Formats: sequence, structure tokens, C-alpha cells
Amino acid sequence: MYTHELIEDVLKNADIVTVISSYLNVIQKGRSYLAICPFHDDKNPSLNISKEKQIYKCFACGAGGNAISFVANYEHVPFDEAVRKVAEISNYHDPRLQSERTVVEVDPTKEPLYKALADLSSYYQYALTISEGQQARDYLRKRNIPEAQIEKFLLGYAPLDGKATIAYLQAKGHSLKTIEDIGVAFAQLEGTSDRNAGRLIFPLEDPSGKIVGFSARKLFSGDEAPKYVNSPETRVFHKGETLYNYSRASSFARHEGYVYLLEGFMDVMALDRCQIPSAVALCGTSLTKEQVELLRKLRCEVRVCLDGDAPGQIGMMKILTLLQKERLPFRLVSNPGDERDPDDILQESGEGALKEAMSHLVDPSDFALSFYLNTKKLETVEEREKVLRKFLPYCASLPPGIERENYLVKLSKATRFEPEAVRSLLPKAQSLGQEAPLEQAPVYKNKRKEERLPKTRLYRAEQTVLYYMLRHQEAIDYFESKIGDFYYQINNDLANYIIDYSSSHPGQIQPSQLIGLIQSAGGEEAKTLEGALFSIYEDKATPSFTPRMLEVCKRTIEEEKGQLRIDQEAKQAFASLDKNAQKEFLSALAAKKRESWKGK
Repeated sequence: MYTHELIEDVLKNADIVTVISSYLNVIQKGRSYLAICPFHDDKNPSLNISKEKQIYKCFACGAGGNAISFVANYEHVPFDEAVRKVAEISNYHDPRLQSERTVVEVDPTKEPLYKALADLSSYYQYALTISEGQQARDYLRKRNIPEAQIEKFLLGYAPLDGKATIAYLQAKGHSLKTIEDIGVAFAQLEGTSDRNAGRLIFPLEDPSGKIVGFSARKLFSGDEAPKYVNSPETRVFHKGETLYNYSRASSFARHEGYVYLLEGFMDVMALDRCQIPSAVALCGTSLTKEQVELLRKLRCEVRVCLDGDAPGQIGMMKILTLLQKERLPFRLVSNPGDERDPDDILQESGEGALKEAMSHLVDPSDFALSFYLNTKKLETVEEREKVLRKFLPYCASLPPGIERENYLVKLSKATRFEPEAVRSLLPKAQSLGQEAPLEQAPVYKNKRKEERLPKTRLYRAEQTVLYYMLRHQEAIDYFESKIGDFYYQINNDLANYIIDYSSSHPGQIQPSQLIGLIQSAGGEEAKTLEGALFSIYEDKATPSFTPRMLEVCKRTIEEEKGQLRIDQEAKQAFASLDKNAQKEFLSALAAKKRESWKGK
């Protein structure tokens, strides 16, 4: 966890308007700035950003905090990572951001491989711009890949003279052993050459964004070689542990709550051109357990969409089974009869058609029925009965009505059993066979926890004092000399934070930096305190500050704390008495309370 001093320095050098503007479209309105709130289904700009106070607040859903809070909540990343991202956006450099950071151990023997891969990628990108790269550029132009995407996805071209590529890497100081270890060296009689020569290059990255390999697409139609050639398995590249575009898509996936799992690179770029950046690709139709773990780390719904042809749909059924087993939340894109991949849909029908196609999401049971109905017809009676046993329990679990009837009709068509015969089996569905219905895993939801706090007279008085302490040194001095402590622990903790902050920051309290002090403590308690502080600071119903109001609050706090002590003593004493004594005790207690009320 970073120190408070570092967090404060980052916040001092950050501008919350600049930070939020890097994620949202922010508009200025007077002294404030507004944006569509990303933390609820906002239609009109409800997110209010104060440049003066360096805080944000949504008056619709209650979300609020400083620049670090925004990044942490928007990207769903740990606090320290949010600190680093704010510093990066603010162009603030501090060695403590690295020295105090938890460093992941990296095998030093792999560093030369990463360096060679990075240099080779730069060489490929350069080669795409020279005259020999024209055919590759023509191909990209034909596929409607704009220059911005070429740069974003680091696309390149491997020159036909593969020996020149090897010579370039050697001139950069990389040994032939290193070049062989990254998987590009191809031994020939006349010398070592680049196995990717003459191909369009797609760099493959690990989850942190480091290049670990390449996928090379052929450009010349007369070539009988495979359309795509991937880097061989190396010490840094394992195809089954890689998802294309994962490092770019991860922050969007965590925020949006979903990620599309696609088949190819061009599909990812097609969605990206349609403003759907939360997409990764398998580079095939098989999903491994290692790739499942990468998806699990995103904590979002997986939306599976392979090509619409038979191999793609069969691949989706296999993925469906694995995701089901691994208990990941997922749905599947289903467009029966349309065998095109996402890129084909965009090229042929446009952006609107692709967005519409990608929105056709169904649960596993619906997809599987459509698969047996449209892609893989059930041939034998045994196959039909097996599918019937698998899906009947799910059908029986649906509430009676249109949804169940529609599902029953689909099941009847897929298995080719009469609807009435299927319907007659529903009462016994739970005892039919051992097949389990296809169930959907629970979906991750990003909901703000609303802390329910007591709104008693005592609690309100304490929060009023806190409100004054946030704005007036006189109130802080009064609390320390006249009140001392609060009854509610959360209010006591906030008061101590305010005192600590004011002792080292003479003058008016900066709410953004005070939030930073609380954040430096870390943990769920810090998040609760941050939310409570913001709620107090933005409370418009608190009366204006006067010394007399402090006196009123102090008297209320003393009276209510005294009453609570009386009640506690009464409970303890009451429990030790017999029934007759308890009646007498209650009468005396009532008289005592009446006396205390007369004095108020």
C-alpha cells in the first residue's frame, strides 16, 4: 500500500477534470463540469465534477470521491493501480510509484527474449510503411482497416528477405540463440531466415501487454502454405495461455461488465470499429482452461461469438460445456441461419447490423437447442432421447406460460418428438435419467453497496459536528476541547482523520486530499469511511455554522449518550430480577425517564 504522502503528492499534481475526461465526455457548465454518470443507467448528465474541490459527485446514484476513487471504481482495479493510473494520466513521475510497488518476479533470462520480440515488432511495423509493404497495406485497405487501428494493434509486415530480418536483430545486439529462442529463426542451406517472411504480422501479447509472439497471415494467393502461421511454443509464448487483445480489453471489460470471446483478429477489430472495445479472440475455436482463468480474472459476463458456420457453432458448444463446468457467467450470440463472422457482417451490412447481431444473446439451453435444430441434426433415437433427458428438467423449471411453451416447442422440434408427448413427461422430468439441465452461472454484478446507518437524533448531531469540522477550524478545536469523542465508531474515526489532516495542513481542508488520507489506510473500512465522509460533506440540509449550533449539538450528544447509558444499565439490571421485581423496576425506570424529559 502506498504511503499517504505519496497519495497526497499524486492528488496535488492531478486535475480531476483531466482524469475523468480521459474516460468520459465532460462538458463545462459554469464553475462545474458535468458528464453522464458511468455508475448507473444515466440518461442526462448527473455526474458533477468540481475542479475547485477536486471531487466528483453523482446526485442521482450517490457515487462520489476524488480522482483515485473514480479510476478505481470505473476500471474496477485495486487502489494502488488506480493511484498509478492517475499519476500516468497526470504525467506525474515519482520513483516511489515503482519502489513502493509490489514487483512481480520476472525470470531475468527471459528479458532478452522480450527485448528481441519488441525490436522485431518495431521492425515489422516499419516494413509495413516501405514500398515492399504495399501489398500488405492493400490487403488492410481492402479489409477497411484504418490507419488508427494499424497503429493501435501494432500491425506489421515481414519482408521477403528473411535473412535481412535476422541481420537487423543481430545488429540490434541480439544473439542468434536469442533469435532462435523467440521462434522466428528458420534454418536454410544459405543461412538462417525469418519464418514469417512475406506475411502480414499480428503481434500477440501477454496479459500485461508484452509481446510474446506473432501470428503471420499469408498475402500471396499462389502460396499453398497455411493461411495463418503462429509462433511456435517458446519460453514466453504458449498459445493456450494467450487471448488476443486481452491487455487492451481488460479495463473495458471490468467496467462494461462483459467481454466478447471471438474467433479471429479481424473480428476483434470489427467490434473495435463499432465502439465495442471489450473483445478478445481465441485465434481458433478451442478454449483452454488457462484461457478460462484469464477470463475469470475480468469478473464479467463472457459473450461467446464464433463464426456462424458449422465448425464455429460446434466450437461454441464445446466452449459452452467448458464454461459451464468452470462456473463462469456467460451467454452466447445466436443468429441461426447467418454463417458470417463479425467482420463479414460489418463489411457487408454495416455497423448497425453488426451491433444488432452481437446483441442477440441467449442462455446455454436456448443455444444448445438451436444447435441441435439447425447445425447438428439428431439422427438416432438414442441421441434424441439423450437430448430430451438433458433439457426436460430445465423446461419443467420454467414457470407455466408462454416462455415454457416456446421452449417446449423448440425441444419438440429439435428431438422430433410430438409436443404432447414431451408435455406429458414434464411432471416426471426431475426423475428422468441422470442428465443435468444446462444452467447459467451467476452473473457478476457491479453494484454499489449502500451502507444503512442509523438516523437517530444522536447520529445526526454527531454528523452535524463533522460537517462543521470539515469547514471550520473552530469546530475542530471545539470537538477536541468540549466533546472529546463520538458514540458511533464510524463518526469517531472520521473525526480523528479530520484532526490528523488539519494538524499537518493549516487552513481550509481539501476534501480530495482528506479522502486520500483515508484511502491510504486501505481495506473495506477505508471505502466505508470514504463514502460516509462524502455523504457528510455534500449534505445540503445541515444548518449554517454558528458557535451556538455547536453548543446545541454538544448538548444533544451528551443527553443521548446519557440516555443510552441508562438503557444499557437498565437491561443489565432487569435481566437479574424476578418477575415482580421486574414490574417495579419498569415503573421506576419510566418515572426516571419522565424526569429526564422535563429537563430538556
